[in-house]
Amino acid sequence: MMDPKARSDRWRAFYQEEGGLHDMLTDLRRAYFERAADLGVKDTAALLKLSIASKLVDELDRQISAVISAGDISAQQDEHLARIHRVGKFF
Repeated sequence: MMDPKARSDRWRAFYQEEGGLHDMLTDLRRAYFERAADLGVKDTAALLKLSIASKLVDELDRQISAVISAGDISAQQDEHLARIHRVGKFF
């Protein structure tokens, strides 16, 4: 089984580095909105496609955040269990 903390650390590093995944997703969102601004209000099909694309980027961002958070939670749980074991040695 993969270590959630190690996985989280890898994703966080790629997500937060300059020009990393966060920047790429932000650039995609901006491009979708800029393209939507160039469209006419009657071009509903294209606006719908851009809206769906933007929602997909948002969902990808949420999934990445969930992976990072899961690793953080796992590390906190491990620390808590280690404290419990240390305290248990005294009783």
